[in-house]
Amino acid sequence: MILNPTKKLSAVEALSRAKADTNTRLDKYRLDDHDDLKDAEKRLGQPMSSSDLITRIERLTHRRIWAEDSYRDPSIAGFYTTENGSKKFLVAFDKGFMPEFSVIRVDEKDLPVKEVRGWRTVLARLIQSRTVTLSELEKGFQFRDHQSDERWRANTRDFRS
Repeated sequence: MILNPTKKLSAVEALSRAKADTNTRLDKYRLDDHDDLKDAEKRLGQPMSSSDLITRIERLTHRRIWAEDSYRDPSIAGFYTTENGSKKFLVAFDKGFMPEFSVIRVDEKDLPVKEVRGWRTVLARLIQSRTVTLSELEKGFQFRDHQSDERWRANTRDFRS
C-alpha cells in the first residue's frame, strides 16, 4: 500500500493499525495450538478429580510415587518420588476437578496467563521423568482417542513400545 505523505490517518485508522501491529508483535508469545488450548469445552474430555488421579497413581506405582499438598498454596498438590535417598519433585497440579487435557487461560491481549493442567499432562510428565512407564499407566487409565490428544501423542511418542 502506498501512503500519501500529505494525508494523515484518522484517529480510528491509526488506532486500528496500532492494534494490528501490537497483535503481530505478541504472536511470538502465543503457542502453535493456542486457539485449541483455549477451548475448554473441547479439552474437557473425560474429567477426573485430583483425588482419583492420586489414588490411581499411588496404587499403580505401589506408592513409589506419592502426592503432597503444596506448602504455599493449599489448592495445589504435587507428585514426588525418592531418588538417591532424597525426595524428588515430579509435577504439580491443581486439586479438585481436572480436565483430561490442559487448558490455558488468557488475558485481554490473548496471551497465556494460567494453565489448568489436565490429568493427561500430569501423566505425560511422570512418563517423561522416567518414574513410571506408559504400559504401567495403561493398567489404570483408559486412553481413548480424542480430538485434543495431539500433545499427548507427541509427549509420549518416544516412550511407546
